[in-house]
Amino acid sequence: MNIERTRIILEDLERTLLQFMRKHGITHDEYRCATDILVDSVKAGEETLLYDVFLEAEATDNANIDRRSSIEAIEGPFYLPNSPLLKAPYVLPQRCDEAGDVLFFRGIVASPDGMPLAAAEIDMWQADAEGRYSNFHPGVPEWNLRGRFRTDHDGAFEVRTIVPPPYEIPKNGPTGVVLKTLGRHFFRPAHLHLKVRHPRYKELTSQLYFDGGAYLDSDVANAVREDLVVQLVRRDAPRDQSVRGLHKSVFEVRYFFVLEPRPATHIRHRV
Repeated sequence: MNIERTRIILEDLERTLLQFMRKHGITHDEYRCATDILVDSVKAGEETLLYDVFLEAEATDNANIDRRSSIEAIEGPFYLPNSPLLKAPYVLPQRCDEAGDVLFFRGIVASPDGMPLAAAEIDMWQADAEGRYSNFHPGVPEWNLRGRFRTDHDGAFEVRTIVPPPYEIPKNGPTGVVLKTLGRHFFRPAHLHLKVRHPRYKELTSQLYFDGGAYLDSDVANAVREDLVVQLVRRDAPRDQSVRGLHKSVFEVRYFFVLEPRPATHIRHRV
């Protein structure tokens, strides 16, 4: 974002907030209460949680206007770069006794004209069966259920993981205070987080939800969109369970990612 656009947005934000304060007659005590919540949310380790809950989905909606690719979704506060680069056959890092039903996530990454994109990188992360994220919640091994893998020469991929549950966002801190004041619940529907990358295409941040799941219509982050809802299909367990290690229910979801080309960095002129 350039300096001029930053200036225009900040000045408009200032005018909007001042008009809001005049409209509601905000007192100094009320102003200080609001600023204390914002400061306390950072001190409490919630980082961007408060803003992600109320504002992030609107930002992604604005970015999706006239988009030629798959729509973007919110990133949320639990992303970490440089997760482990996996080797095929792809399995997200997990404990040997990882709780939760087995999930095979399959799909294709392609360009807007349908050309498969080989060697596209998929950066995936999710909650465990108790709704906890590695590297953030205590008691979960580092990089658990986080990893990067690549599409094959046909743009296809398959990774094994677990079916994540709906979960409550942190509710005992400042964000929880705001939500309790509004009378809202703290749940997010079950979902998978993804970032899809290719050198010639724009990075895509996605979040996939399961059709029929709880809280799809009342997500605390208001982030569920129809194009991000996938079918969770029960499958028979593979016959070779000694290889797969499967003795649980097995499910499958599929998604077709379309990436948007990067703008041309230069134009070649005929001579």
